[in-house]
Amino acid sequence: MKFGSSEQFSQWLSETAQEIGAFSAACIRMDNPVLKRRIAENNALHAAWLRSGKQGEMDYLERMYPDKADPWKTFPFAKSVIVLTFTNKWGDPEATHPFPEPAGDALLGYISAYAREQDYHSTGQAMLAALKDKLGAHVEAEAAVDTKAVYERLFATIGGLGITGANDLLRVPTRTNVRVFIGCLFVDQELPEVIFEPKMPFACDDCQACIKNCPTGAIQFGEPIDARICISYLTIEKRSVLNRRESEMIEDWLFGCDWCSVVCPPKDKVDTRIPVDLEWLLKSPAGEIRRLIRGNAVSYAGVTQLRKNAVAILKKKKSSSPGAEELLSWVSKHTGSELIRSQLTAW
Repeated sequence: MKFGSSEQFSQWLSETAQEIGAFSAACIRMDNPVLKRRIAENNALHAAWLRSGKQGEMDYLERMYPDKADPWKTFPFAKSVIVLTFTNKWGDPEATHPFPEPAGDALLGYISAYAREQDYHSTGQAMLAALKDKLGAHVEAEAAVDTKAVYERLFATIGGLGITGANDLLRVPTRTNVRVFIGCLFVDQELPEVIFEPKMPFACDDCQACIKNCPTGAIQFGEPIDARICISYLTIEKRSVLNRRESEMIEDWLFGCDWCSVVCPPKDKVDTRIPVDLEWLLKSPAGEIRRLIRGNAVSYAGVTQLRKNAVAILKKKKSSSPGAEELLSWVSKHTGSELIRSQLTAW
C-alpha cells in the first residue's frame, strides 16, 4: 500500500487501528534520532536495574537485554515500527473469565482483572497480523507483544501514546477507566511518522496514587520497581517457595495484583478481580484446570504455581478458618508436587 502524504497515512493508521480493535496507534522511523537517544538512556537505566538484582528470579530479562538494547540489530530489516495500544477489556466489569463462580462460603484467592478475556498476547498478535495484512502482502514485518526483546512502553511513549507511570504501566491521556497493553509491528518500509504529543490531565508527580496504594513498597517515587517485593512478581514469576514475609505480602492474590492499576485513574467503581475457590483449585484434576485456563493469561503461571500460592494463602488463614486447616491437610496427603510440599513446610 502506498500513501500520498503523511496526513493520509496518519488518517489511514487511525482508521485501521479502530477497525482492528486497537485503542491508539503511532508510527516511528527506526532512524529517528530521538529513538536512538531514548534507547541509549533506557539501556543505562535497565542495565543498572539488572545489576541491582531487583529483577529477582527473572533471569530471562538479563538474557534478553542485549536484544532489547539494540533493536536495529534484533530487527535488522526494520525501517519503521508501528505501535498499537489495546485494552482487551482490562478493567471492564463485563469482561468474562473461565473460572467457576465460588460458593458464598468458599475460601477465596484472587486473580488480576487483566487476566479476563482471551490472553492479551493472543489478542495483540491477532491485531498486528491484521495490520500487516492491510499494509500489503509485499511487506516484511515482525510482531512483538510482551514476549520478545522489545522496550514496548518506551516505543509507546516515544510515539506519544502516553507516559510511563511510577507503576511502570503505560498511562494514556484520558480520564476514563482505560488500561492498555502494547504491541509493536516492525516493518521493512519507510513509513511516514505518526507521533503525538500526549496531553495528560495531570502529572504523575501530582498524584502518586499507585505509590500510596502499593501495599509492599515495591513502587517508590523516582525509583525503578523492586520486583522482589511486587505481588505480581511473587505470584507469577517467583517459581521457588515463598518465605513467610513473601507469603504475607501476597495477601490473597493467586496471580497478579490490581492495587496500583485500579487507581491510575480513576478507581474501579466495582471490584473486577477474579475470585477463585481455593478448594476447587486444589482438589480439581490438574488436567481439567489446564484445559480451562488454556488461552488465558493465567496459563503462563500454570497449575502448580497457582496451587503453591493457594497453599501460602491458606497457611495464613489457619488460625481463623477451620476449613483452611482441613484443606491443607488434604493437600498434604494428596499432592504429588515437591514444590507444593516444600511450600506446606516452609514456615
